Amino acid sequence: MSFKRSIVSTIIDSSAVVADESSATIDMEHLDTWSAQVIWTSTTASATVKIEESNDNSTWSTISGKTQAISNDSSNVMLSGTDFGGKYIRATVDHSSGTITTVRVHFVAKSK
Repeated sequence: MSFKRSIVSTIIDSSAVVADESSATIDMEHLDTWSAQVIWTSTTASATVKIEESNDNSTWSTISGKTQAISNDSSNVMLSGTDFGGKYIRATVDHSSGTITTVRVHFVAKSK
């Protein structure tokens, strides 16, 4: 018997971001693939959106290559991964300077 599971959620939806921010933790049990669409508008900001993983929901590591710099522009990007090995995943905004007008991270995860 195969067990199928999926998650579709907006995990960050913020305006006027001027400090670091983390999404809620997502339990990835029985989920293998994921994608995070990062959408932002900005006129004065410098920041990095990171996708992080953890096995204990306490100590977090950035997933290699799963970051997006935000600067003085508006754009979007899709970050994705397969064969997720951790237990938990989250998105963070590592704010450096200025104000991010809006930032959203739409997250989808699926079992194979």
